[in-house]
Formats: sequence, structure tokens, C-alpha cells
Amino acid sequence: MKEATPTWRLSGTHAMACNCAYGCPCAFNATPTYGPCEAVVAVSIDEGSYGDVDLSGLRWVGVGAWPGPLHEGNGRAVIYLPPDLDEQQRVALEAVASGRAGGPWGILMGTATAGVEVREAALEYVAAGADTTIRVGDDVDVAYEPIRNPVTGAEHHAATLLETGLLTNRQDQYSSRINRVEVDGISWDVSQRTAIEMPISWSGP
Repeated sequence: MKEATPTWRLSGTHAMACNCAYGCPCAFNATPTYGPCEAVVAVSIDEGSYGDVDLSGLRWVGVGAWPGPLHEGNGRAVIYLPPDLDEQQRVALEAVASGRAGGPWGILMGTATAGVEVREAALEYVAAGADTTIRVGDDVDVAYEPIRNPVTGAEHHAATLLETGLLTNRQDQYSSRINRVEVDGISWDVSQRTAIEMPISWSGP
């Protein structure tokens, strides 16, 4: 008999840097700017639990590539968990981060129908607005910067309010100074594309 998924919840910060033009078409139920969707994601949990397991202070990083709009599926994802988790934390965080535990993140990860792989690796996620960085060894390197006016170079500040958003109701918009991924056939190197930081409050299953 399959064991029931524990009730879980988390609140914290989620970052996403993708290959699309500023604004993230997914937030507007539109198709990706250039055809495929290629993104780095990171989650930092300020407070959370999975059943009796405390998730507070934990984080994960992921990369995902889809051949077209996410809702059409066939995406492939690699999720990175920190290596210093105890066994209970590892099982709990893997269930949430992979999407198996359901909730809004589970809906998104459910589009990665070509496979979700979970790895352990030293990772860095500094949630700092326009100074956000996300790194995993030689696999992932992301650095944010402000969006700039193409004529004057002045900083441009924007946020998106989403009354029916899946993952959040607010996205703070930035630019990717660096967005580089190279892992087992998932590869890109772009800049001056969508980079978002958002407050999150998720629960499941």
C-alpha cells in the first residue's frame, strides 16, 4: 500500500531566470518568446515543514528545459539538493522539490514528463533582488542585474501582480547578467533575459 504524502507547507523566496524576453510569458498564459522554455529556479525556505520534518532554512536549485510551452509537457529537469541534509530532511525536501508531494510546485513539475532527476551538490542561492546569484559547481551560474533603459542606461524597476498566479501573486522583475547551464545535454548561455524574484507560500499535497 502506497504511503500517504504528509501535509506540508513552506514560505520563503523563489527565483527564476529563463531564456524569454522580460516579463515571463508564462505569467500571462502566453507561449515562450523563442519557442523552447529553458530556466534555472531556486527556492529558499524561511519557514516550513513536511509532516514532522522541519524544512526551515533549507533550499534547492533546479534546471529545466521544455521544447515548447510548459503545459504541453515533455520537459526535463535536474534538481539539486544540498549534501548536508540528514536522512529525514533529504526525503522530505526531495519529495517537495521534485513535485511528488503535490501543491503548486507539483503542478509545475508535472510538466517535466521527460524525467526529473535529483542530485546532491554544493549549491549557492543568495536571494538579493537585483544582486541575486544562483550557482551549482560548473553546472549552473546565474547572476541578476537591474533591467536598464536601452537608450539612457538608467535602471528600470518593474513588478507583476498576478491575481491568479500559480506560484505567487507578485513577481519582481530583473535582468539576467549571466544565465549559463551545462549539464548532461541541457545547455544554454544567455543574458539580458527574464529574471524574477518572488515571495512564496506553498502547501500540499
